Amino acid sequence: MSENSKISVKTENGIITKFLNYESNEKGWQVVDDDPEFNYSNKFDWTVRESDNKLVHVKTGMTPDEETKASLVELTKDQLKDSLTKGQLQTALITLTKEYIEDKANSNLVTNELTRQIADLTIKLDKVMGIDPTPQSPTDVKSVATNDGAVITAQ
Repeated sequence: MSENSKISVKTENGIITKFLNYESNEKGWQVVDDDPEFNYSNKFDWTVRESDNKLVHVKTGMTPDEETKASLVELTKDQLKDSLTKGQLQTALITLTKEYIEDKANSNLVTNELTRQIADLTIKLDKVMGIDPTPQSPTDVKSVATNDGAVITAQ
């Protein structure tokens, strides 16, 4: 049976029960385009779609070509969903990274501000306690030069 050849089929309750490898004009036979996947051993899995008189699988109502196209469409949809998911994950990761960097920067600003305030309070406390907060230069500096290096001491 070649592609574009015609066969004749008989159906009962929508299921193909008999077929001929040629066109028959006898009463009760339908002439349809042959399908390369249709054969004697799987004839009960097939029916004739009335809208266009094509051989289709009973379970899907589609020709094998239509099933293949539908599968490809579903596969493409799944791939697009995966792509969208990857894109969404990338966007989320970028957003989280930006937030982390902003939080880190804000944290550094807060830490710097708190450190400045603590230093200011320490200076005020030292003044209240009568301690001069300005650093003092050492009053007694001794230096000794030797053959293997210099030693400097400050008091």
